[in-house]
Amino acid sequence: MKRSLAFLLIPLFFLAACNNDSNEEVSNPPENAPSENEEQVAGQTETGFNFTGFELDVEYPDDKLVDVEYENEKESMEAKYFDETQDMDLKSDEALDKLSPIFEDFTFDQNTLDKDVIAEVKKAFSINDDYEKFELEIEFEDGTDKEYK
Repeated sequence: MKRSLAFLLIPLFFLAACNNDSNEEVSNPPENAPSENEEQVAGQTETGFNFTGFELDVEYPDDKLVDVEYENEKESMEAKYFDETQDMDLKSDEALDKLSPIFEDFTFDQNTLDKDVIAEVKKAFSINDDYEKFELEIEFEDGTDKEYK
């Protein structure tokens, strides 16, 4: 009996492990995403943003957090928008829907002064200056990785 139960459970564990990619994966990329054979406009990704990765981590003294993650790779797109100051916890398509207008309004690129990038991101996400930790990492379309603190 134990042996047959083990044979039933092992495949279930295997399937669960293989299917645990992430619940942050976007299942409905934007309609304007180019087909595989289309070239992307220089400086813009499929979504129209000039970056393929965006990570923002903010911690406040009262233990409230802001955590924004966006990753756009050839195989998949993932998005997460968690903001305890606004009681928001969005993943996948919901997160991308909320983040897209914010990202579209960004005017900076990899050559923009760090202080200007930080100011623009803080304004866009309503980040108050009383935070204890502010970390921002952006991977731009040209492959440049930049960290802002």
